[in-house]
Amino acid sequence: MKSFLLVASGLALVALSGAPATAQTLSPSLAGLQVYAPGTAYSVTEQPDGKRVVVGSFSRINGTAVPRLARFNADGSLDAAFNQNIGAAAAVYRAKLQSNGQYLLVAFSNSPLTVGGLTRAGGLLRLNANGTADASFDPGTGPSYGTGAAYLDDALPLANGQTLAVGYFEQFNGTTAHGIVRLNANGSVDPTFNQGSGADGEVWTIAPAPGGKFLIGGDFDSYNGYVCNGVARLNADGSFDTSFNAGLQFDSQIYNIKVQPNGSILLAGVVTSAASPTGVGLQRVLPSGVRDNTFTVPSLLSEPYGAYSYYGEAMEVQADGKILVKTNSLATPLVRLNTNGSIDASYQAIGDPNYLPYSITLLSSGKLAVPGFFTNFSGTLDRSLLQLNTDGSVDASWQPVTQVNGNVSAVARQADGKLLIGGSFMDINGQSARRLARLNTDGTLDGQFVFNTTSALDVAVTDLALQPDGRVVVASGRQLRRYLTNGSPDNSFAASLFPSAPTRVLVQPDGRVLVGGPFTQYGNAPVSNLVRLLNNGTYDGTFAPVTSGNNSLSAFGSMALQADGKLLVGGSFRNASGSSATRVVRLNFNGSVDASFTSVPFTTASGTYSPSNRFFALTLQPDGKLVAGGVFGAVNGSVRANLARLNADGTLDAGFTPPALTGTIYTLAVQPNNRVLVGGSFTSSSLPTNLARVLANGTADATFAATAVPNGSVRSLLIEPSGAVLAGGFFTTIGGQADMALARLIVPNVLHVAAPQAVADRTQAWPVPAQQQLTVVPDASAHAQALELLDALGRPVLRRTLSGAAPATLAVEALPAGIYLLRVVYAEGIVTRRIQVQ
Repeated sequence: MKSFLLVASGLALVALSGAPATAQTLSPSLAGLQVYAPGTAYSVTEQPDGKRVVVGSFSRINGTAVPRLARFNADGSLDAAFNQNIGAAAAVYRAKLQSNGQYLLVAFSNSPLTVGGLTRAGGLLRLNANGTADASFDPGTGPSYGTGAAYLDDALPLANGQTLAVGYFEQFNGTTAHGIVRLNANGSVDPTFNQGSGADGEVWTIAPAPGGKFLIGGDFDSYNGYVCNGVARLNADGSFDTSFNAGLQFDSQIYNIKVQPNGSILLAGVVTSAASPTGVGLQRVLPSGVRDNTFTVPSLLSEPYGAYSYYGEAMEVQADGKILVKTNSLATPLVRLNTNGSIDASYQAIGDPNYLPYSITLLSSGKLAVPGFFTNFSGTLDRSLLQLNTDGSVDASWQPVTQVNGNVSAVARQADGKLLIGGSFMDINGQSARRLARLNTDGTLDGQFVFNTTSALDVAVTDLALQPDGRVVVASGRQLRRYLTNGSPDNSFAASLFPSAPTRVLVQPDGRVLVGGPFTQYGNAPVSNLVRLLNNGTYDGTFAPVTSGNNSLSAFGSMALQADGKLLVGGSFRNASGSSATRVVRLNFNGSVDASFTSVPFTTASGTYSPSNRFFALTLQPDGKLVAGGVFGAVNGSVRANLARLNADGTLDAGFTPPALTGTIYTLAVQPNNRVLVGGSFTSSSLPTNLARVLANGTADATFAATAVPNGSVRSLLIEPSGAVLAGGFFTTIGGQADMALARLIVPNVLHVAAPQAVADRTQAWPVPAQQQLTVVPDASAHAQALELLDALGRPVLRRTLSGAAPATLAVEALPAGIYLLRVVYAEGIVTRRIQVQ
């Protein structure tokens, strides 16, 4: 038998004072967080003196600010003088060492490249040997291709100071040049370079060949009129070398070329020929271009793209003739081949189960530098620069820590006030915290949550959901895991691996788990981007939304769970005609479509469907209305720029008219007083950037100031019982104050306005105790609108709409025992009572 005990009655929250509201401010309890994630390294270049230059996407190395480009001394320490001269660097993808010790930096595009205070518009910039920018080298406007995009893909410094640059362009600094150009030592175009009509496609790589010649590879079919699918050898003056003919077929795409000491040539990418019409990933040809039949391609490299790198070398040849190859296989990312192409079994590089190396560099010591984005390379965690011994094992003597700013994409608050956060990070305030962490109320890491050190995830957390018993369900990459309250894995939850990464997780009051994302199968069950799991992680076959035809979900966006168990799902749904429309559909408990819910189209501003229209946030109000945020321009013909509200029956709420927003809304939170917090990556002439608030009618809230603006997108919002607002996302400052990835804001006008005491006194609830249902009698003199029963986590478990003062009942026999909060919503305010279920 169940019974209800009235623990506390009357108003749970006092009315707000009439004093003027102050703007939101940062709470010192979370201010100044330092949240960092693993960085990425693209390539490594070794100097004759043993120093190494590294380029990539990182903001610091070993705790020192070193943005995007750094040099290490031969002993592995950072070269402080060189790095200080670099200062801030724009995106650099390759660093090519010249014979005089200077470096040519390649940016892959014709966008401006700035290093050490010098800007070059053409995507090429030269550094002096000490790291200062060389102002004497100026490539002008660089590559261009009509009105479209142009790219730089590689460069080859020549011994005479000139440079060969290749990519996708038809002009370079205003001079006609198709895919390849030779630059003088000052960066000007060399008009004596005899390329004729050049390459008819993109040139991805260039490599020196004996006799002053050079080889180019890419996605082209001819050079100056000569057929040469994917690869050509050019004479020193740029003319086509007719003595070289690789005989590749039309679809060949060569990303990497390596010339061996004996003149044989290794080609990597998609190598198609008469012998391999579907293409192999690696092939060796003789100096004449004829296929080397003594070289047998192993099965690992027999598929297209079996070996390639877009950022540097994919192949290196050892002094003994053996060949190191970066593959496209997560299971075997690096192999060493014997001189005949067979795999050298003595080389065992285990690699990372989630990420491939970006390139490889054979060092003078015989060891191999391997840059990339690695979270777990042979047991070495969160390192993007590794050095392998000659047997493929990891060399612990050089493992610099490269980092970028981290982010928090999901936040949940425990009943005790501690915070569970998930996202992309590896440490918080210098302490290890890999993708998932629990913070104490003061923002420090909770050492009792053992996940921080022993059960860490290798892939960023996209979402998490807290269960009533304190366990947490976490989506990370293709995995869905559950953790106990102490942070250890919950082995009773055995979810299958998803084909693609889930993006949204909801836990029902009965413990079942709803998961949405871009997947069409779970285990052996066909699904359509949405699945429900039982409490143990197995497939719940009683939830079966249609997987094809009318109302089938073709692209998942977001979802919200009603108190009655029905599920609101936003995404692209197929119509009876087979076309798609972005809309919200309500599903019954068994997954069938609730026909009583009107599903209106969300379109572009002109009223057309676009695959880019999508939902990122759906949030229910206490009255059953649904606030929707994402990317769209209109709802059922009425202009609504990325933010709208639907009535409980699915029709557009015409009384909610928010200002226009440009960008994307990622998260929403409805305050107790029905104002709506909006987070994302957006701008507006009427609202603050990235984090804003609108009134209950959708208009701009003037009390939410533009002074506390995050400098990056907001991905998660949570309102604490105190009225403080937690914001997580991709930012490093708020209102100019340092605060990385997670902030607590003290915000005015968050808590609801309480109903007058007389209304509370006249609101009745019985019986006490109750066995099957709770009866609520509203105050007849007030204007009652809705009833809600919330669990200990603040989630609605029961809800019904009220009209007038007639008694209303809530069926409670199926609820677990515990403490609940009854909310009676009046037009005059809200009455709350705390109730215990026994």
